[in-house]
Amino acid sequence: MDAATLAEARAEEENVPVLPSLNQLRPEEMLAEIPEYKPVAKKVSRGLHDLVLKGGQPARMAADLLHGTWLGHPLHSVLTDLTIGAWTFGSLMDLFSLGGHRQSNERAADRLIALGTASALPTALTGLADYSTIPEGALATGATHGLINTAALALYGLSMALRKKGSRPLAMILSGAGLGLILVSSWLGGHLAYHYKVGVNRAKDPGKPKPWVAVVDDEDLPEDKPLRVEVDEKPVLVYRHLGEIFAIGADCAHEAGPLDEGKFEGCQVECPWHQSVYDLRTGRVVHGPATNPEPVYKTRVKQGKVELRLKD
Repeated sequence: MDAATLAEARAEEENVPVLPSLNQLRPEEMLAEIPEYKPVAKKVSRGLHDLVLKGGQPARMAADLLHGTWLGHPLHSVLTDLTIGAWTFGSLMDLFSLGGHRQSNERAADRLIALGTASALPTALTGLADYSTIPEGALATGATHGLINTAALALYGLSMALRKKGSRPLAMILSGAGLGLILVSSWLGGHLAYHYKVGVNRAKDPGKPKPWVAVVDDEDLPEDKPLRVEVDEKPVLVYRHLGEIFAIGADCAHEAGPLDEGKFEGCQVECPWHQSVYDLRTGRVVHGPATNPEPVYKTRVKQGKVELRLKD
């Protein structure tokens, strides 16, 4: 029996109420009790994704920019550090202004609040892009994360307007309230990343290169017919196109969608779940929401067998 369970048992014997610890709270379970909350959250998410797909190549390139496909990991997490950091230090400078060096501290606070508010706009856009392909189980938590951030941004916007008018006491109260909301939202953001693994690389780590492994008879791998096999207990997609054999990880790096069930066009495969596109020759991401490449395998035919070996 762990410490938390033991404490609950003792409290029950003594008839003492036990407050839940933070790791026992489940935002998605509490939000699921709100009528129509999750269905509406899903409708908004999938509606955004459909808009991107219907927008063609320009829309997909814009979404790739926001997802961070070019960066190798989600862009949203980079921008949130800038926004939260600026707002946090802005509130600290507000507090310092109540003591000495009032004017210089006030100027620093105003500039930091302005910086955080300006960076919040692209941060919100990257968040919307990620929300458009968020896992279904995380929909309610992701929607709440976004709504709280929107409320915080509104408070900081009002705080900036009041600062320009010289109403600093009320401006400081509003920015302080905004910071409180951001702290709650940050906790939800951590829940999305560490509990739901939103933005985390979901492709199986293939380990280090090992000797060649025979996976299928050459005659059993027809042209343009995907095959899912295992190499060292890791799923691999094998595909023959124009006589050349390609092999990459079979689980999409975005949410582990089965690439072998995806749509193939030339030397590219599109995940059936959220339409991430990979190059079968290199494993690189052509279009997001995935930001991490797939492991790539060398291929050869030897004695009538298709053999694979992980590339260095």
